[in-house]
Amino acid sequence: MLGVFAVSGAGVGQGYAGTWSSNIRLERVKITIQNLPPAFRGFTIGLLSDLHSSPIVSKGHLQSAAELLMTAKPDMIALTGDFIGHTFHFPGEPPHGFEPEYIMNIVEAFSGLEAPHGIYGVLGNHDYWSGPEAMEMLEREFERGFGVQWLRNRNTRLERGGASIMLAGVDDYWQTTCSPGEALKDIPEEMVRILLSHNPEVNEILYPSHRVDLILSGHTHGGQIKLPFIGAPFQAGVRKRKYMEGLAWDGERQTYVTRGVGHLVVPIRLLCPPEVSLITLV
Repeated sequence: MLGVFAVSGAGVGQGYAGTWSSNIRLERVKITIQNLPPAFRGFTIGLLSDLHSSPIVSKGHLQSAAELLMTAKPDMIALTGDFIGHTFHFPGEPPHGFEPEYIMNIVEAFSGLEAPHGIYGVLGNHDYWSGPEAMEMLEREFERGFGVQWLRNRNTRLERGGASIMLAGVDDYWQTTCSPGEALKDIPEEMVRILLSHNPEVNEILYPSHRVDLILSGHTHGGQIKLPFIGAPFQAGVRKRKYMEGLAWDGERQTYVTRGVGHLVVPIRLLCPPEVSLITLV
């Protein structure tokens, strides 16, 4: 019996250590996109998601993630939601509220973020669950603090060396306002399309007419807790395990799911370290 408690205690201790700032990983991923304009070969996208700024995710942890990303000098930065909130929320419940200090912690921690091709963001389910006032403050303070451009069901053109690709973003998949059709509206058919979506299951509502080359997502935390030989015991907000973390394919469409920076409910990450991602297009 003492052995069981010893092993359990060691696992919890390791899981808590997995949330330390020193354990944040910079994951470098090369993604091949057909018909990528030559000018965009080698273009890098820094991906930050699932910050969950809260009593269990400190400003120092967030700042460490931002500083780690800036060592890679990305050409563009994508923020894919769940910036605040750290508790469960059930359908039908009112917004679980928010404390402005945790939004300002992000603004201060991310004040050094910069990229020559801009910083773009979409919101996650916990941002919506925090209520309209929280969402309004997030959008306002991120714009003021480090120049975020929000892609809520809309798109923008990225230009480099005389060539262009399109970047789009959608509202959270669990919201009735999520509209890939609106986000991809008026994009020329031949152009490379990258879509920001907090939840990778946006793939489930993409029609053939919604052609997308690459989706960048978070939401799952990679499971947050993994067990040896078993992996993540919980689906972590998605129905298909292929969307748990890393790169997934749906035909020619690719989706990259980051493990994210923060953690939910408990300050534990077991065999699933927090992640800052650097995507290189090739």
